[in-house]
Order: sequence, then structure tokens, then C-alpha cells
Amino acid sequence: MARRPRIMKAATIRRKFGLVIGLLLPALAAIVMLHIAFGRTTLTMEEVARALFDLTDDNGQRHIVWNLRLPRVLVAIAAGAMLGLAGAILQVVMRNPLIEPGLIGVSSGSVLFVVLTMLYMPDGLPNHAWLPLVALLGGVSTVGVIYLLNRKGGNSSARLALTGVVATSILQSVTSLLLLRKQEGLASILLWNFGSLNGRVWTQWNYVWPWALTLLALAMLLSRKASLLQLGDATAAGLGLAVNRTRLLLLLIAAALTAASVSVVGAIGFVGLIGPHIAALLVGRNPLYLFPASALFSAVLLTAADWAGQSVTLKLSLPGMAHHVTSLPVGAVTTLMGAPFFLYLLRKTLVKK
Repeated sequence: MARRPRIMKAATIRRKFGLVIGLLLPALAAIVMLHIAFGRTTLTMEEVARALFDLTDDNGQRHIVWNLRLPRVLVAIAAGAMLGLAGAILQVVMRNPLIEPGLIGVSSGSVLFVVLTMLYMPDGLPNHAWLPLVALLGGVSTVGVIYLLNRKGGNSSARLALTGVVATSILQSVTSLLLLRKQEGLASILLWNFGSLNGRVWTQWNYVWPWALTLLALAMLLSRKASLLQLGDATAAGLGLAVNRTRLLLLLIAAALTAASVSVVGAIGFVGLIGPHIAALLVGRNPLYLFPASALFSAVLLTAADWAGQSVTLKLSLPGMAHHVTSLPVGAVTTLMGAPFFLYLLRKTLVKK
């Protein structure tokens, strides 16, 4: 008799998962169309559709849609999915719903390595071509160091999270010192460091999609093992799982997802916190359902945030970019949303205790 309710519960979760995915996919398609249609030059939905299917004779509209807005929105989808999945992995591995890539040193490590590359790479080398690999090296190195520092303590979730927070503070301080000491191109680096999709074109898309496709597939393949980690280390080990090896592998995948996103759009915060948390409320915390739902919901979230940011323009007065006009960086939009959300989750957690 105990088996039947469990089967019914699993069937209910699968139906709920199917419903959530069925709602998110049309929502993403609608936001993509709105994102492409509305900007400094407004297009009708008919004009967007005609440009997308190459049915228009207006070269200006075709250029706006195909060369400016479509690659930007595709990069937003990929970056959002990677950040959301990275946040879901970290929350599962550390069994803490308050964790996200920006809080445990992954984003900061990637940012530091990329800033070093942008500031000190010789002018003759195309530094943008190396950014994904440099960011990956920074993120993975940070996770590796954090993991090794906690090895004697068994790499418990609490110790990993605490060490990650300390590492984030140190890495951010080093990055700030570098930017203060060498201010050439400071404005553009600060905009990138804050997280922005401005100026993202097919070049960035070609960098990011292979990473996104490969890492998303790897994470999904490991979702069953990730579900065992939620049972606790002792139980998971009793079921035959190599706990430390699985945890390290998942951490490296989360670091790679974050680093690949950072290399293209910069350090966008809180997407990896909000997306997985809301996805968990919708489909539960089983990684089989949580991982794809978090990726899709976060893609919707980042695309919508970038669309909202385009309606606000800023005039910069920083060295080298005086009187430069740009739209509000998407990192500012996600921070405005994420900071109150984080405080709400923190208060909720403290009240439960």
C-alpha cells in the first residue's frame, strides 16, 4: 500500500513538470519576439516575422533583426540557462537554497582571470577569442582551490559554502585593485564586470553555444547522481555513490557553466539564485526536474531583464567614454530584483530556525 502513493506522487510531479515546461516555452518565445521588436527602433510583429523569414526588402530591418537583436537574445537565453543550471547544481550539492555562483567564488574567479587578460594581454593577440578559456580556467581553479582547502574537513556543504564566500571577497578585492591601478579602458571593463548584453553579436553566440550545449547535456546526465547527494553523504555512500568524486564533478560543471557565461556577458548576479529557487517551488527539488526547469526559467528571466533594461538609457562620464549613451546593463536589473529576493529568502530561513 505504501508503494502506490509514492507512484502517484511521482506521476503528479511529472505532470506538473510537463505543465511548467509547456508554459515556459511559449513565454520564452513571446519574450524573444518582444525583445526583438522593441528597442531604439520599434518594429511591428509582422515586420519582425518578415525579417526573420527573409520576406522583407527592407535591408535596415533585416540588419536590426539578424545582426543586432537576434544574436543578443540568443546569447541572453544561453547565458541565463547556464547561470540557472549552475545555481541549481550548487544548491543541490551544498543543500542550501541561498547559494548561487556569485556567492562562492566561481564568478569572481572567472572575472579576475578575464580582467587580467583584458588588461595585460599583448595588443597583437585577439583577447576576446581567449576569454571563454580564460574564464573557464579562473572558475575551475577557484573551485579546485576551495575544494582542496576543505579536503581535511570532508568537503562538507557548510564548509564549502563558507570558504566560497571568503574567496569571493578576496577575489573581488584583487579585481578592484587591478582596475584602480590600471585604468585604461576602465569604463568598458566595469560595464562588462557588472554584467551586460550590450553589443553582443554573432561572435559571442559562436563562442557560447558549444559550451552551453555540452555542459547542459553533462549536467542532465548527472542529475540522477545529484539526486542521491540530497539524501546525505552517508546514505548516498551506502547506495554506492562515490560522494566526493560526484560532488567535485558537479562543482566543476557548475564552475564551467558560470565561467562560460561570464566570458561572454560578464558577472551577472542573482539569476542563479532566483531561477532555481522559483523552479524548485514549481517542480520540487528532484534534480531530474529541477535542472531543466531552472535552466529554462532562468533563460526567460535573463531575457526579460535585458528587455526591461533596454528601456532605460544611461549617459556615462567615465574616462574614455565621456558622454557615451548606453542602455541599463542587465546586471543592474537582475541585482535590483535579486537583492530583495535574497533578503526575503534569508529572513525566511532565519525565521524557520
